[in-house]
Amino acid sequence: MKLRILTAIVAATLFASPQLATAQDVHSGHDHAGHSHATKATGPHGGTVQTVGDRRVETVIADKGIMFMILGKNDQPIAPPDATGTLKLRVGDSEKEYTYQLKTLKNLAIGVGVDLSKVVDQPLHMNVEITSIGSQPLVFHAMGKLASGKLSDELLISLQATCPVSGQPLGSMGKPPKITIGDKSLFVCCAGCTKKVEASPDQYLTKYYTAKGEQVREGVFKSTLADAAAIAAQKTCPVMDEPLGGMGVPGKVNVNGKAVYICCPGCAKKLVAEPDKYLAALKAKGITPPAF
Repeated sequence: MKLRILTAIVAATLFASPQLATAQDVHSGHDHAGHSHATKATGPHGGTVQTVGDRRVETVIADKGIMFMILGKNDQPIAPPDATGTLKLRVGDSEKEYTYQLKTLKNLAIGVGVDLSKVVDQPLHMNVEITSIGSQPLVFHAMGKLASGKLSDELLISLQATCPVSGQPLGSMGKPPKITIGDKSLFVCCAGCTKKVEASPDQYLTKYYTAKGEQVREGVFKSTLADAAAIAAQKTCPVMDEPLGGMGVPGKVNVNGKAVYICCPGCAKKLVAEPDKYLAALKAKGITPPAF
């Protein structure tokens, strides 16, 4: 597949907003001069952080490029203007390697503009060398992928909960058949209910994509399909930094008039106690919660 390098102007500006998809899995590399060690922490710009020598590097993968942030005090990028480097990229199981020259971007990340839209959800293997950053180059290996931004069928099923035709719990009659209507999906309990949904799709879409979730405890509501787009945009719980949906149906909390999603009801207390802290954390990742 052909990866198209964007112009230098685009490369210098495309990372102005960190809300793009991020590296999801960074592994430690071989024993190069940089001595890379992976952590599972999510960085301040939504990427994945690993330690390279005595430095912390955040890898962010976006649909139009890849960038690496050397984090300094208060997790701010500290790359000098003349920092350069090389990225050697492989996609999936392919042995073909693409080589890109890295440069310092306007947000002080070191990166390159490259079109990744055709390799969504495919593993990206990155061997990186960053120079002019200190007495020795930073050499490390990272892995990640450009996430599709779509929720899994499992999470969509949990948000919908019941069959729109029979009212039975989804899964009670085996794997729920999926019906795609435009850019939305609905699930039914069995194949026999499919025709009814296909005959009157708007009726069922309206019902399930506008439904409000029940309150499970004071100030915490169960999410529904109406929240699917917002959950996909937020991705992780701001309190535990865990993927939304990993612990069941995400909770929905009113935080200063904004809808913030959490991995479990137990996170609500911390969220409500320090709302500005967690709203600021979401903002740092480029996430703007919708109105509650």
